[in-house]
Amino acid sequence: MKDFLVLKLLDKISFIFIAFGIDYAMMRKILMIKLIMDERKVPTVMMSRNNSKAKGSFRSSLLLYALIGFIIGIFMLVPFPLFIKINIIIGMILFMIMTTMISDFSSVLLDVDDKKILLVRPVDPRTLNAAKLIHIIIYLFSLAMAISGGSLILGLSRYGFWFFLVFLFVIALICGFVILFTSFFHYAILTIFNGETLKDIINYFQIILTVCTTVMSQFIGRLFDVSHLNMNFSPHWWDLFLPSAWFAAPFSLLMEHAFNRHYSLLSLIGIIMPVITLTLYIRVVAPRFEKKLQKLNNGSSSNGSFRKRGFLQRAVSNVICFHPLEKVFFRFTVRMLANERKLKLKLYPGLALSIVMPLIFFLNFFRGKQLSVNSFAQMGQGKYYLFLYFSIALLLPLFSLISTSENYKGAWIYKALPVENPAMVLKGAFKGFLYKFIIPVYLFLSLVFLAIFGFRIIIDLTLIFINLFVLMLIIFRFSNKELPFYKDFQYTQNGDNIGIALLSFGSCGGAAALHYGLGFIPFGIVINIGISLIFAIALWHFNFKISWNDIIEDSV
Repeated sequence: MKDFLVLKLLDKISFIFIAFGIDYAMMRKILMIKLIMDERKVPTVMMSRNNSKAKGSFRSSLLLYALIGFIIGIFMLVPFPLFIKINIIIGMILFMIMTTMISDFSSVLLDVDDKKILLVRPVDPRTLNAAKLIHIIIYLFSLAMAISGGSLILGLSRYGFWFFLVFLFVIALICGFVILFTSFFHYAILTIFNGETLKDIINYFQIILTVCTTVMSQFIGRLFDVSHLNMNFSPHWWDLFLPSAWFAAPFSLLMEHAFNRHYSLLSLIGIIMPVITLTLYIRVVAPRFEKKLQKLNNGSSSNGSFRKRGFLQRAVSNVICFHPLEKVFFRFTVRMLANERKLKLKLYPGLALSIVMPLIFFLNFFRGKQLSVNSFAQMGQGKYYLFLYFSIALLLPLFSLISTSENYKGAWIYKALPVENPAMVLKGAFKGFLYKFIIPVYLFLSLVFLAIFGFRIIIDLTLIFINLFVLMLIIFRFSNKELPFYKDFQYTQNGDNIGIALLSFGSCGGAAALHYGLGFIPFGIVINIGISLIFAIALWHFNFKISWNDIIEDSV
């Protein structure tokens, strides 16, 4: 079995654990298994990549976190006052570590299976708790050093060795604060809500983390645009409630020798708060936390909300679906998309990026210009609304993910049901995906564009939506015919996804060029709408002439 470097280092201080009555040999074996399982687990930031079977995904995620940490560390080079830029850097580091701990490591903090399996065997509770604590420390240390590494290196080169030591001490305080905060967070949620609600909240944090890392990558080249800003800091009372300000204040005291009441008070809070939270955790949270963990085994009781959503889904399916079986699979798809936590981790970053991408192009328009009513009016008179096709290009490949599911083992239902025509299954799934994700995102983008460009673009928005529908049908035409939710995420193919992405951007570019060209012809947009509608009807008619022989064998 693989031996880890950290375990070899622990061997050097094994006498400390033995002195506290811990069975070190047993603790080492438990830790080894936990570390091996970590390497097999795919972290949240890697979820959007089809590498679920890749080895060393945890190490790969650390490289990605190191890249993000380098981007954060670039603020060391920005000519802001030291307190402001350290506040920004620590705020981002604190956010990244905390969301990662909640999203990826909650399974360790909330694990109740270890005790069920190991405590019935000759394993001492202190040994198991020690293994769990060391596991958390190893993970948190690796994560913190990856995220703060760029800031440490750039800070060392800019401010010297004493800055490096102070920053290391602050990172240690941040790690302790994060462990205590996440424990309080889970304890508070389990006290108020049930275990299912906690799982949903953890999933939301996973989505937030994935979306933030995806969107952050789009702003790498824009970080240097803030270098010309002239910022000055003035103390405010609300700084006392900002953890980033607590940990940033010591740098002003020690590096700039700014010995004033405000920085001194913030530094004192930064030291006292971890001590207070640690005391509360030991005396209040820890004794009751294990009992609260039993709620994780409780189900949720949200039947009322399910009934309301079920009524709306039936009403919509009765309007847009024309066959009973199609209506059934429409509602089935919508319900599965609402409950599939892992699938949403893959879908939401793409949805978020499709919303953010036009805004990024708008930032390019204002680069070097002064924001004013005239500049907005100037943009509103142009054809910049065609940037919406970039959003469509990001939305189109997402439908291919509908074939994946964490509950894929239930796909036997397709064989058990008397479904003679698989086209009804695919039609229901297609419309369900449109209803659940595509239409809400497009409506939101349309409202944003209407606010910027006015009601003159309503006919253009209509054409873009019809083209979105046509292009989805084209992508469907050239994709594998797979049943929804039938396969595990590890079987998604990189080659197929790259082909779909290239086809999406190519077809969107062609549709945007045609839209732009016909815009100069009288009634050209109306003619384009008519042509697109004819294509949509024809593609819908021919795309779903599907038999069971057309469905790939692995999905039936």
